[in-house]
This record gives sequence, C-alpha cells and structure tokens, in this order.
Amino acid sequence: MTHETIAIREKGSLDYARLTTYIWEDSPEIPVKSRPIVLICPGGGYEMTSDREAEAIALRIMTCGIHAAVLRYSCAPAEYPTALCETARAVAILREHAAKWHIQPDKLSVMGFSAGGHLAASYGVFWNDPELSASTGVETETLRPNGLILCYPVITADERFWHRDSFKNLLGSQWSPEMLEKVSLEKQAGPQVPRTFLWHTYEDGLVPVENSLLFVSALRRAGVPVEFHLFEKGVHGLSLARPHTDSVWSPTVQKECEPWADLLETWLGNL
Repeated sequence: MTHETIAIREKGSLDYARLTTYIWEDSPEIPVKSRPIVLICPGGGYEMTSDREAEAIALRIMTCGIHAAVLRYSCAPAEYPTALCETARAVAILREHAAKWHIQPDKLSVMGFSAGGHLAASYGVFWNDPELSASTGVETETLRPNGLILCYPVITADERFWHRDSFKNLLGSQWSPEMLEKVSLEKQAGPQVPRTFLWHTYEDGLVPVENSLLFVSALRRAGVPVEFHLFEKGVHGLSLARPHTDSVWSPTVQKECEPWADLLETWLGNL
C-alpha cells in the first residue's frame, strides 16, 4: 500500500489540514493496472474530523479493490469556503498523481459522513464554481467528481430539520440568511451533481432523515441517478456499524445497518 500524507494549504487552512492516501500498489501478479478512488471526508459537525469515519472507512473501501484517500479538512474556526477549497485541492492532487498511483481519473468519488457529508455534497453541488478553479489553479473539468457517497449527511439549513451546530461552525462570522440559503444544499442541487449513493436511519435523532430525503428529491427533479437506502434502526454516526468502529459516546454497533457497505461496493462496481 502506498500510504502518504500530503499537507493541504488553501486560504484559511489550519495547520492540520492534510490528505492521506491508501493506494493499492501495482503488482505483476494482479492483472488490474488502474483502479477507481474514493476521497473520504469524515464527519464531526465541522468542529473536528472523526477517526471513526476515516481510516476504517478507507480500509473497507480498499477491500473493494478500490483506492482511498482521507481528507482531514479544516474545521472551526476555519470558515466557509476553506474546507470546500481543500476538497477541490485534494481532487486536483489525486488526478495529478493518477498515472503514478494507477488511479482511473474518470472514476473519482467523493464520500462524506454527517457534516463531512455536507462537505461532500457541497462539492458535488459547487465543483464547477469558478472560484474553486481559481483557488486551485486547475481547469474546472479537472475538479469534476464522478460519484457522490453520502452517509447520514447534513444537507438542509431548514430549522425544522437542520443540525444547527454544523452550520454555526461552518459559517462562523458569515452567519446570515443569505449564506444559510447558499449552504442549504437541496436548494442548490441540479444536473451538475454526479450520480449519488446515500444512506440514513429512520431513528437518527441528531441529523433527521429529512436531510437525505430532501436531497434525494432535489436530485430526482434534476434527473441525477440516485440510490438511497433508509434503515429503520440506528443512531447517528454509525460509521461501519460494527464493533471496530464503535463510539465511546454512544453505542453504534447496529447489525441491521452493516449491509450499507456491501451495497456501496455493488454501486461502486457499476460506477
């Protein structure tokens, strides 16, 4: 495995912002010479990036025969659009190294959990914004994601369903009705969003399932192919829903939700 850590430095980036790769090494014994890649954005309410949704997820992706990379993006006090620009930079780095790391550049998906799901979905919505091209210094087409994977994502700033602290941490001094409208992603989704895989739980009491439902509806109206799985059982922040990603704050082992990763593996195979 090629395991490298690359510093990410955009305007407003904090010192810890970095990209860590989990790349299958080329082997004369294996006929596969290039592989898709998934860029992972852990959750954490834009306050931190969770360990439970980082390396364990990357290793699970690798078991699919797919490369992975984890982005430790800047959280509060960093403000929007710092993390979004860091995501664009990470995508540019992965495509820049496509030949060296045997990446299929047209099969790059961005994955996010909770607030990291908001970041991934923001990237799916705003990847073609000229500001991101200007920030990274690369052509807009280089920044295009080919797939989006959202796990119990924060999506909406609608007060009925929002996770207020995520938006508070994301916007900081920019808090305003106009900015809340901009980062309410069901209102920004359109045909520019790549095909998307989502899953959520009915029992999620922190980020209500309406976040995913609103985004799925917006994608459907825009004609974007989407696969959505709603599991009845399970609290917020399940990660893999298995013992090795359990949380010290609340039990997150949920047998009923374990299949999400197998369903994703099938979806990635069809990307």
